Amino acid sequence: MAALLGALGLLVVSHAGFPIAPAKANDLIDADIRAAMLKRKDGLINRVETVYNDIFISKYRNLLTMSFQWKGWYFQESQINLSDPDDLTIPYTRAATIATMYPQEIRRVLIIGLGGGALTTYFGRFLPDATIDTVELDPGVIKAAKTYFGLRDTAKSHLIDSDGRVFLNRHSEPYDLIVVDAFTGSYIPFHLMTKEFYGLVRERLAPHGVAAFNILPGTKLYDSNVRTLKTVFENIDLYQSGDEAHGDVSTMVMAPLDGAIDAEAMKQKAAAVQERYKFRVDIPTLAAASRTILPKELKGEVLTDDFAPVNVYDAFGRRYRRKAPQ
Repeated sequence: MAALLGALGLLVVSHAGFPIAPAKANDLIDADIRAAMLKRKDGLINRVETVYNDIFISKYRNLLTMSFQWKGWYFQESQINLSDPDDLTIPYTRAATIATMYPQEIRRVLIIGLGGGALTTYFGRFLPDATIDTVELDPGVIKAAKTYFGLRDTAKSHLIDSDGRVFLNRHSEPYDLIVVDAFTGSYIPFHLMTKEFYGLVRERLAPHGVAAFNILPGTKLYDSNVRTLKTVFENIDLYQSGDEAHGDVSTMVMAPLDGAIDAEAMKQKAAAVQERYKFRVDIPTLAAASRTILPKELKGEVLTDDFAPVNVYDAFGRRYRRKAPQ
């Protein structure tokens, strides 16, 4: 995703082997590939240039990172723990799992944006009965995810080469959970953050479904994005993750179709989903710690297909940190 490179050394966890989880790791990932990557020396493993991205694959101890270079800046897009397929090392990926407490059932999941596939693998292992479609615009990213991160297509988990909006336009089957986590450099492609796009996502949700959007705070774009979401979804909840000091702060916006419920009912839903799926990251604890308040006044403009100055708004107030991949 889009946290800046600077936290490579965080959350290094050593394990002798893969832990037991509801779904077999080898069904979703190639353990031999990950074992081979773990033996590689620390530093840059490869640079891959595609039509859409300049991709850097780097390793630090047991962490494998995918970064994009964009206009001279390096942005961390994805990271995995090579020793532990259930370790979500980047804070926003942990926050994304909070979305699972909203639907009554989770039979079909759509993830827009692949990276190294941390969320795809995590959901695939803890939601083994769900079908998971992961849509990625750049076929080079899919190839890198398979080559270096060991991702596999399975009967239940599908890696799909497509633009996320095009995919939604062409496929009308509803999803219980839709996660939008697509970035170009430091910002979300404009066509994936407009009123029209959010309306399309809403149309593709099953009854009682939820959409989760990964957005970056601290910019004029943030207010505009949240305000735009509020024009489409009556109820949204915000969860903040990360550490400002390390440049990896992110906000997960949960947009459920169901109406708002009180804090006690939300707590009970979180406990129920944790009991049912036995997630590695405890949903009740995570939700309580990261819930943040929706601003009373949103000063940004509503973004539409005719008006979405994403790159300009994103530059206002941002403090970038540049660091070459190790």
